[in-house]
Amino acid sequence: MAKSSKVILTATVGDLGHSGDVVEVRPGYARNFLIPKGLAFKWTKGAAAQIEAMRRARRARQMATREDAVAAKNAIEGTVVELKAKVSESGKLFGSISVEAIAQALASQAAVEPRAISVEPIKTTGEFPATVALHPEISASFTVKVTAEK
Repeated sequence: MAKSSKVILTATVGDLGHSGDVVEVRPGYARNFLIPKGLAFKWTKGAAAQIEAMRRARRARQMATREDAVAAKNAIEGTVVELKAKVSESGKLFGSISVEAIAQALASQAAVEPRAISVEPIKTTGEFPATVALHPEISASFTVKVTAEK
């Protein structure tokens, strides 16, 4: 029985590869998971043209998203996002500010994924530095200002 099977990925699969990559996996993983889910197809000698077409399409998508990321960086860089929260008398928040709330507040400048935002846990009022990863090579810095809700 074969120890490994060559497949061509049609989508990005975590810890395995990206669309158009040729990878070797266990035959059962390819037969029972990757191929039925449409994440890969069996490697053949004639698939070289398909692989190159997939790589060209991936590069084109990355260039388009890079241009979008540069535009979003210009819109976000240096801005102050103001959020209001319920605060105790000592200035501490009841709960904390979530990255989802920050992403919603940033939606007026650019649409961002909440998991792309990195900020220290916000549990008091004040100003906090934050960054958002817009592209693997591009990130934007901004400030989150938390004020007391009246």
